Parts: sequence; C-alpha cells; structure tokens
Amino acid sequence: MILVGRFVFVLTVCLVGVVGSFALSADEAMAKSKAWFKTGKAWSLDFKLQVFYADSPDIATQQGRLVVAEKDRFTLSLPGIKFYSDGESLWQHNVEQKQVLIKAVEDLSSALHPSELLFKYLNCKALGLGEGEFAGKKLWVLKLDPAKYAGQFSQMEVWLSQKDFSPVRLFTVDPSGNSSWYNIINLKTEKNISPDLFKYKTIQGVDEIDMR
Repeated sequence: MILVGRFVFVLTVCLVGVVGSFALSADEAMAKSKAWFKTGKAWSLDFKLQVFYADSPDIATQQGRLVVAEKDRFTLSLPGIKFYSDGESLWQHNVEQKQVLIKAVEDLSSALHPSELLFKYLNCKALGLGEGEFAGKKLWVLKLDPAKYAGQFSQMEVWLSQKDFSPVRLFTVDPSGNSSWYNIINLKTEKNISPDLFKYKTIQGVDEIDMR
C-alpha cells in the first residue's frame, strides 16, 4: 500500500507538471508577445535567413542588420546593399556600384518592407502552442493561421522566448513548398534613437539618382 501510495503521489506530481507547462494558451502567448513590443518604439537586431528549396538541396543564406521604428522608419544592411527610410523617402545604397537610388516609401511593397520581418506574425491568429529547443534554450512555438498572407505563405509559426515572449525565430512555408527560417539575434528595444540614423548621408564619389 505504501508503494502504491508513493506511485500515485509521483504520478500526480508529474501530471500537475504537464498540465502546468501547457496552462498558457496560444492566445495568451500572442497577447504577451504583443505586449513586449509595446515597451518601445524602435528595435534593433541582427538576423540570419535560411531558405530551403523544395526542389533543390541548395540552401540560400543571408545575414543582415535591421533597425526599425514606428512610422515606416528603418535601416537595413545586407551584403553589398543598404537601405535607409525616414518614413517619407527611401535610399537604396548599392555599395559596389557606388550608386544611391532615392524613392518614395509609399512605392515600397508591403511584402518587401523590412518591418514585416518583426511584425508579420503579430497580424496572424494563433492556432496552437507547443515547445521547442534552439541554441540550447527552450522556446514557445506558436503555430499561426497564414490566411492573412494567402498566396504568400501556406504555413507560419513563431518561436518565442519563454522569458519575455520576444520573437527568436520565424518559420514560413510558401505555396511552392520552400521553407524559410529567420533567426533573430541580439533583439533589443531602443529607448533613445536619433532620427538622423534613418537618413542617408551623402558620400563623396557616390551618385544619387532621385526617382521620386
């Protein structure tokens, strides 16, 4: 009887642990992630993008640096190219060509807007919540309804920090079956940031072509 009692006690503790670990709902996790973004008005991060093609063993990899703020302001640095936006004008600096194209931000497709890297998942309905592990850390895995991005994605999920619900990884699958991972590194909320950061500064020897 003592052994049976101990078994029941251990089983009860295990069940409570399992139930407790999933006490958080998908909607609650999404709400907490949205609340994290309300703590600031600008964010900076490094990212690594990996694209796995459905019909090829090749993996496309790209790394970059992004600073994004409210009102369509951002800077995006990729190998060989840099973008600046002050919310009205967009400067595309093609480094090797020593050329800068100046466009109106309103002409930039929303699908190409770098802020989508951070905020896209916030526009989706949360479908389910699980757990995953990446870089030695346990994360919440939030499965999303991609209906808002029909034609662009057939599957979406975001991996969130279990500490503050900030995004750590974004996963998407497009209608052709190509899957992409955005790994977000050093994500920080910027409390004080100069507006000048989002404007291109003229460089001697670099041509500027105004296309607005």
